[in-house]
Amino acid sequence: MLLTSTLIFVAVALAAFALSALLGERSVRQRLERLADGTVAVIELESGENAPSSGARDQLGKLLSSVGERFGLKRGEPGRLRQRLIEAGFRRRGASARFAGLQVLLAAGLPALLMLVPYLRTLGYERVLAVLGVGCVVGFMLPSYLLDKHRAARKLSIDHGLPDALDLMLVCVEAGLGLTAALTRVAREFARTNPVLSSEFELVHLECRAGKGTTDALRAMADRTGVADLRTLVAMLVQTERFGTSLAGALRVHAESMRHKRLQRAEEAAQRAPVKMLFPAALFIFPATLMVTVGPGMIRLLEFFRER
Repeated sequence: MLLTSTLIFVAVALAAFALSALLGERSVRQRLERLADGTVAVIELESGENAPSSGARDQLGKLLSSVGERFGLKRGEPGRLRQRLIEAGFRRRGASARFAGLQVLLAAGLPALLMLVPYLRTLGYERVLAVLGVGCVVGFMLPSYLLDKHRAARKLSIDHGLPDALDLMLVCVEAGLGLTAALTRVAREFARTNPVLSSEFELVHLECRAGKGTTDALRAMADRTGVADLRTLVAMLVQTERFGTSLAGALRVHAESMRHKRLQRAEEAAQRAPVKMLFPAALFIFPATLMVTVGPGMIRLLEFFRER
């Protein structure tokens, strides 16, 4: 059983490493800078996204792509899978094929690892098939689960940082900066506190420098993040620019609304906490407390009746 747990842990670690390393975003900002500046110089970023990859990593990526294109991808699937990968921050070309290849390899590799467990040899034929079937399902679903967790964490980071970003954007607009310059300033200030939101605002700025319209760049940001609050903000900014209304006033109202919404989410999470704690309290905490408080008295009571 210990070896089985170790193998499962190794499979989870490999899947997490593959999702973070092989499906990593490849120089989106670098290509936009090339379009804007007309150069092919490598742009050094603090996040290290443009670091040169090793040969073994490239070979493994090609293997995953070939396996995914041959066995993993289904008709009609790449569009939905591509959107999930984009919302999770994986925008490299061929990420869908690599993700599908990772699913296929883990679905085949995890049962092969389980076959090395000596304990399985003592089980019957039907139980061995059941264990291998479970391992195949777990290996296939594990990358999707990790992708959804990373996607949800990215969206949550944007939701948490958006009200503060709106406050700073309001200060920048009232100081006389334009919308694009305000987004650039917010991206610079949020580079350490909220790098996810900072990278999205920076991409909007770079797309505008590359010649894309501000409206199209904002809508592209809303599409690639999949965050409802950010989509609402983009719609408000587009309408403000279209009708020529006060940008500072619209940002002030929207920032106040976002702060109230964040407070309501915190209160909702606090109200759900007792319900979530009920099951572990009833299953673990209450029996342990009962054992500590009542256990010694019950032992002495049993000893008393034995002496009688």
